[in-house]
Amino acid sequence: MIRLFAGIELPEHIKDQLYSLRGGVPNAKWVERDNLHITLRFIGNIDEDIANDLHDDFMQMRAPVFDLQMAEVGFFANGMQMRHLWAGVCNYQALDFLHDKIESVVSRNRLPPDKHKFHAHCTLAKLNGTGIEDVHKFLEYNNLFRSEAFHVDHFTLYSSHPRSDGDGSYYRAEAEYPLYYW
Repeated sequence: MIRLFAGIELPEHIKDQLYSLRGGVPNAKWVERDNLHITLRFIGNIDEDIANDLHDDFMQMRAPVFDLQMAEVGFFANGMQMRHLWAGVCNYQALDFLHDKIESVVSRNRLPPDKHKFHAHCTLAKLNGTGIEDVHKFLEYNNLFRSEAFHVDHFTLYSSHPRSDGDGSYYRAEAEYPLYYW
């Protein structure tokens, strides 16, 4: 079994800009700089044979290159329980299109559909017991955040592995899939 997800690898200077947003939020567990990315589709724990089939199908997939910019910050919550801080994107339509193509490949390989509505973002922090007032202060302070624009010419299949110390996971790029000029 291997735990996989498809995502957009962020350029180093964009990771630096996102990493600079850290701080000022009690009980936030900030994502490590090297783990910052945009998830296109969480695939989950699957057999190696299915992973190989996904790889073959992703190699055949065609989607256009595009430019992207990180913009705005927000949060996910369950009711009043704050869960995650995130940075969103401009030009989300290009990511929606790519997500839909990936979702088609995943479903053709008889894996269950994604149960969450796709919302293009980069997770900045996981929240545990953070109050809504602290989240709103973070949003107010960072409400004008915009990264530099960057070019996206591939997506990446990542594997996720638990850290030996039990403190979170690290991600390894397993394969990259080119996007095309149309």
